[in-house]
Amino acid sequence: MKKVFIKYNPYNLETKVTVDGKKLAQNSKLREKITNGSRLQEWVEELPSILIDEYNDTDFDITFHGTLLDFEDLTEVFTDAYNDGKLTAKLDRKPAKETSDKETLIDDVFKEIQNGPFNELKDDEILNSFENAKNSDFEVCVVATMSAGKSTLINSMLGTKLMPSKQEACTAIITRIRDNDSNSWQAEVYDKDNNLIESHKNLDYQTMERLNSDQNVSTIKIDGDIPFVNADDMSLVLIDTPGPNNSRDPEHRRVQSEFLSKSSKSLVLYIMEGTFGSDDDNALLQRVADSMAVGGKQSKDRFIFVVNKMDDRRKEDGDTQQTLDRIRDYLRKHDIENANLFPAAALPALNIRLIRNGEKVDEDTIDETELKVRKLNRNENLHFEDFASLPSSIRGQIKNELFNSIESKDVDNQALIHTGVPSIEAAIRQYVEKYAKTSKIKNIVDTFMHKLDELKCFEETKHELASRLDESQKIAQQISNIRKKIDDGKTAKLFKDSVDEALQETRNKTIDTVEEITTKFQNRITNKIRNLEGVEVELDEVEFEIDQLSKFVKRLEPEFEDELEDLIKENLINTGNSLLEEYKNKLASMSEEINISDNLISIDPLKLMAGSVNLSTFSIEGMIKSKEVEDGEEWIENTNKKWYKPWTWFEEKGYYRTLYKTVRYVNASEMAQKFFTPIEVIMFENVDNVKDYVFKKSAKVVEDFNSKFKILDGALKEKLAELESFSSDKEKAEERVRESEQKLEWLYKIREKVQSILEI
Repeated sequence: MKKVFIKYNPYNLETKVTVDGKKLAQNSKLREKITNGSRLQEWVEELPSILIDEYNDTDFDITFHGTLLDFEDLTEVFTDAYNDGKLTAKLDRKPAKETSDKETLIDDVFKEIQNGPFNELKDDEILNSFENAKNSDFEVCVVATMSAGKSTLINSMLGTKLMPSKQEACTAIITRIRDNDSNSWQAEVYDKDNNLIESHKNLDYQTMERLNSDQNVSTIKIDGDIPFVNADDMSLVLIDTPGPNNSRDPEHRRVQSEFLSKSSKSLVLYIMEGTFGSDDDNALLQRVADSMAVGGKQSKDRFIFVVNKMDDRRKEDGDTQQTLDRIRDYLRKHDIENANLFPAAALPALNIRLIRNGEKVDEDTIDETELKVRKLNRNENLHFEDFASLPSSIRGQIKNELFNSIESKDVDNQALIHTGVPSIEAAIRQYVEKYAKTSKIKNIVDTFMHKLDELKCFEETKHELASRLDESQKIAQQISNIRKKIDDGKTAKLFKDSVDEALQETRNKTIDTVEEITTKFQNRITNKIRNLEGVEVELDEVEFEIDQLSKFVKRLEPEFEDELEDLIKENLINTGNSLLEEYKNKLASMSEEINISDNLISIDPLKLMAGSVNLSTFSIEGMIKSKEVEDGEEWIENTNKKWYKPWTWFEEKGYYRTLYKTVRYVNASEMAQKFFTPIEVIMFENVDNVKDYVFKKSAKVVEDFNSKFKILDGALKEKLAELESFSSDKEKAEERVRESEQKLEWLYKIREKVQSILEI
């Protein structure tokens, strides 16, 4: 038996592993996985096979030092390996500080910083940085390809009727619902050009119905209370997106594609029914599968598949487990393994909450809800929380709540739990806890440490200058030289050349990458055409074949757009990072002793692709041809054969003659070639647009950064002037030394406290 010790810190993403008390070998695959600052969820699924391969053993005693949620992921992986007959393992956990402990520490440290001796830590910049990090938004995108009860599910989680809900697909706009724990719903309404066209202080269902039908409306931003989360922890944002066939604004599809992209870390609720398998569903699931294929367990965790309307299933449809098994098989065919499935009954959950919250509902709804409550409580097959993909700790919390409801005879809350909606809410909270909160804590600590390190360096320099007045003239000259370099034309020219070189490198990479992307998608179209070579399509089947080509393009288009969108983001961010690096090099060339903050610029994702290909203009006119084809046979009797003609006695009685008819047909390859020609033209036009766009935007990035650099240069000059006074004022030298020593002592202590926040 091998004894494995794993210490994992989810806040700074540090992992330590020993086996039988020894460190991992230099060539260990596991060492390679954990040394690049990866989340445990990115490599934990590979851990059992790595241990088996590298230690030639199948029996392990594992001690894990980390948070409960991370330990449950580890337990799940080793349980699966055990069930597959790969190994046996004993798992123990050494507890670590959870995110709730960290949030208390952060608040305490922030108060201490605000009461400290540095005015720089009390200005608007540090306050805004802290508040932005502490109250950062976390987005949950809700998607569905058909009327699967998406709006009803959102309403059930809100505990009120806000989103328009009908039997047919009805969501035609993007709605962003942000939690701020307020008692009313406030909204801002925007058109396709992102112009504010309406605002509402008390938004209601009727107004939302009207807005959803208004062709001028593109996006609605709502603030209010999302009951199952606390805005103090993190501002959750539920984003309701139109289905692929119900989006009147091309921007909508792009937004949805961005959430489904491989680079996104946002949570996605994928709503489906017990019936499944449409073409739209298949195409959307392929996007999901591609995204889940990268990033390990976290990429899988961020997709929650909600199987709604399970309370309406009939006996002949099979029980809940059979339905979920069929859906798992269906998802597996799309390369989606171990999907997080959550059966649900959103409408009963909504109605139960409406009645419990005292909202006005009609008598029919009350009667139907009472029947549903009895049905959900009596039928164990409808206890959907039992089938939800939840870890044992969360499942235990829900079971405990159910037990308390049974003890208190609260039949409505029992039924609510059985609807599965509270399980979905728990899964969202778990993801936020495991991924978003740990990242938030790290960002807050980085914000603190960055400013504290800057102040520490500056204060140490001031202390040293005040302590070395015997070298005041030399130090003053050194400072003067640095100040001159800031405005020196030669230095400025070198910096500009470096910036231009960095910019050109980014542009060259853009051209190369765009051409790679174009070639890849061009090859997919070429292969599609090549596969149709020699295929002839009769006229009555042409419409079906064109429809198939249209669906192929609809699947291709968002993928092409997403890759170009990712390219734009990556290249512009790289441009910004290159400029910052060049600026740091410029400062380093002036003096290695003077440090300033990085002041990293946040570049928001940029929009590009607007509009989609208009497939309705496609025509097959001019491609119709004719040919003779076999059309059965007919019997031709040999009329020359007679009894009175002995020389004909040995001839055949007759023969079968092949009949022919004229058929009009279309060459499938030629049809596809013509069909794809305008699409390829648009593709290449978009490629040129992307290059132009990146070039223009990168130039704008340079302009913006240069203005920031001027501000930084000014700030540096002010600091240098302050240092100069410290090196020359002999009368206040002793007083300034004492003041610096006191400030430094405070800085050292507060830095230790801030650093300790990330310890587990």
